[in-house]
Amino acid sequence: MSDPHPSEEERAARLAAQRKAWNEAHPGYNAEYRERNREDIRRKNRERERARAQREREEKARRQKGIERAKEWAKDHPEERQQARERYKQKHPEAYKQAQRDYYYRNRDAIAERRRARAAADPQKANEARRRAVDRARAGGRDSTWSPTPDRRATYRERENEARRLARRRARAGLPERQLHRVHAPDRRHNDAAADEFFAKPRGGQEVARIREQDVPTPPELVRAMQERSENRRVVREILAIAEVYFAEHEVELRARVAEVSRARFRGGMLPLDVHTEPRRHALEFASRGYLRASVASPTASIAVFRWLTTDLAKRGPDISL
Repeated sequence: MSDPHPSEEERAARLAAQRKAWNEAHPGYNAEYRERNREDIRRKNRERERARAQREREEKARRQKGIERAKEWAKDHPEERQQARERYKQKHPEAYKQAQRDYYYRNRDAIAERRRARAAADPQKANEARRRAVDRARAGGRDSTWSPTPDRRATYRERENEARRLARRRARAGLPERQLHRVHAPDRRHNDAAADEFFAKPRGGQEVARIREQDVPTPPELVRAMQERSENRRVVREILAIAEVYFAEHEVELRARVAEVSRARFRGGMLPLDVHTEPRRHALEFASRGYLRASVASPTASIAVFRWLTTDLAKRGPDISL
């Protein structure tokens, strides 16, 4: 005897079984129905999508109006807004912090861009703000002082020692000191923004005419000097390439010859040769034969040649004093 009052689950299961049996008995009905009513189905789909898009637009407009009303109220009542914010912050501290984090991650790129723009507009003010933030962190027990690991300290010392050795070698070769200086990131962004503004600025007719008047041909002596420097660099590259191949093939022979000459000089009361740079100097002399501009491939005329000659000397280690 069947139950006169079946449950909802039983009723749903019975209807599903009936639909399945009917679909199996009429396998082509759904396809035929879609084919007969294709235009009507498409029309209903379009109407449904238009209605959904309209609801989304209305909801978005409603939210935007609420945001504008909240902004206007906050602008007219700054003290009440701050008090309400503090009450919410004290009542829901975790929710407030999570909301701050969510806002930051949603707008991370825009926040970073605004920070870079402020730093580029006033680098001094940005540096002062960073110093105040560090002071607040230290006062709150959050010391942000970074300390390198022992391996990093060793790496930094090695770099400093190498820089000092290179400066001494450059001075002994008669070369000038490095003229580069460090520029911090805010200053670089400020300079880049100023350059972009300068080159993107539209020019008037008078300014264009003045610029064209300044566009004079390069003096012939500067052109000749540039061509000569280019030719010298090309010769240096070719000589170094030949010297590198010759040194790799005859390194043992060159070092043995230098050692023999050094012993003979020492026995004669003279200073021995430098066993690190002298073999490479012989290779350089061999590679320079036949070049009219061989003088440009000297340690005092080319920093590239000087570095190639002192390659073995730089590999000796930080405990070598030049």
